[in-house]
Amino acid sequence: MDRDDVTGRLGEISCPVLILHGTADAAIPMERAEVVRDGLAGPVTLVAIEGGSHAANLSHPDQANAAMLEFLRSLR
Repeated sequence: MDRDDVTGRLGEISCPVLILHGTADAAIPMERAEVVRDGLAGPVTLVAIEGGSHAANLSHPDQANAAMLEFLRSLR
């Protein structure tokens, strides 16, 4: 991929963040999601979607939707 690496700037993000990541993602390993989580400055929720693919929201919509709803409700 030809994208700029912004990992060094993650600490500039201080708002609440939800990361959904499929444990069976063949394109991006779970460790990469953990690096992003650890680099963010604000409160972060990392949800591992067990068996989820790269598009875990499509392969496992029930788990992804439940996590998103819980996260959004926590922002009240």
